[in-house]
Amino acid sequence: MRFKGPIWLMQPIPYFGEKLNLKEWIWEPKIDGWRMQIIKYENNKIEFYGRRLEANPNWTKKLNYLINIANQFLPNYTLLDAELYSSGGRRFIPSLFAQQPKAEPIIFVFDIIFLEKEFLGNLPLLERRKLLKKIKFKKPFYIIKQNQIKELPIALKESLLQGNEGIVIKQIYSKYQISKDGPIATEWWRKIKK
Repeated sequence: MRFKGPIWLMQPIPYFGEKLNLKEWIWEPKIDGWRMQIIKYENNKIEFYGRRLEANPNWTKKLNYLINIANQFLPNYTLLDAELYSSGGRRFIPSLFAQQPKAEPIIFVFDIIFLEKEFLGNLPLLERRKLLKKIKFKKPFYIIKQNQIKELPIALKESLLQGNEGIVIKQIYSKYQISKDGPIATEWWRKIKK
């Protein structure tokens, strides 16, 4: 796969209670934000996009105050899957696009799809996470924490107590699938809400 710009981001499906080998799954908090992708080309050109490409959600101009920060750590030809959030919660996310935001941005990064033009989607999630951890993120960009699953109800309760809307569970060997026509909903990523 060639690096060229925004992609259709992979989507989790709901978890319906199927039996899983939990040793092969991790959980992440399900942040109640806006899904986004961060793309760096050459010559310090960075773009921010929302997930609904059919609506042309180019957020770059409105989030241009984040470009200099992202340029400090992001290698050229890299594409990250992330969640845009705010210090005031979900309801203050729209203010992040204003000239005078009413909250501070928080960007939770949870996957890397391209690194220096190389498509990483064929690597298992564990390997992609290792590559992601080598990037020295700067505030307000953070790698989202992944946790081992002991029991799903305990993981869900822990995430809810932290103020999240639930959890996303991911199979550690899962690949990142990209489609030309729309997002791929995958059984290897599952969302569980309250």
